[in-house]
Amino acid sequence: MLEINDLIFRWPGQTDATLNIPKLEVAAGERVFLHGPSGSGKSTLLGLLSGVNKPESGSIRLLDKDLAQLSDAARDKFRADHIGTIFQNFNLLPYLSPIENVTLGCHFSRSRTERVKVSGKTLTQQGEQLLQQLGLDPSIMARSVAQLSIGQQQRVAAARAFIGQPELIIADEPTSALDADNRNAFIELLFKEASQYGATILFVSHDSSLAAMFDKYLSLSDINEVAQCS
Repeated sequence: MLEINDLIFRWPGQTDATLNIPKLEVAAGERVFLHGPSGSGKSTLLGLLSGVNKPESGSIRLLDKDLAQLSDAARDKFRADHIGTIFQNFNLLPYLSPIENVTLGCHFSRSRTERVKVSGKTLTQQGEQLLQQLGLDPSIMARSVAQLSIGQQQRVAAARAFIGQPELIIADEPTSALDADNRNAFIELLFKEASQYGATILFVSHDSSLAAMFDKYLSLSDINEVAQCS
């Protein structure tokens, strides 16, 4: 699913590298917990894995594509087709309804739209199904997301990531605003949804207490040689 080799990344104007990762592998269908404190480079790594940024050197192979060798436009298309992201701050459009937020990403990905059609559902029907599976009450699906609670917005963000069955789900600190019981319940919902079609989950957090729920634990300080030397 994912393989990194000899990855070096530094921000423009920086002398020292932010990331130096000799090797990282994630298998298809794995549920991986990536731990690191604030400022350790977690968000930088996620930007590279999703093709937002390019490494200075090395390779990032995702679904047998080397993202570092793709053009900016090709990386954008690849991300839209194959990666679902749950952002820490959700990044929902507040004036749209939950359904409109969930289905919006499919308008940028023909392949994810086609996967929905193959299931025999419209985008709206698939979005409604995902929202209900993730615990959102149907009675609030016509509201703007600005009227929803943090927990409800979180479920909308998760449904948006899963629609169209992207192979990789990246979750960037999605439970930071929740208490322990709700954190665990939300992660179980992610696992249940991912198991429906075998999606891989890369869950990033500074809260190491969540690690026991996952198949694999990775510490950024262990895999990033820059962190080891600092």
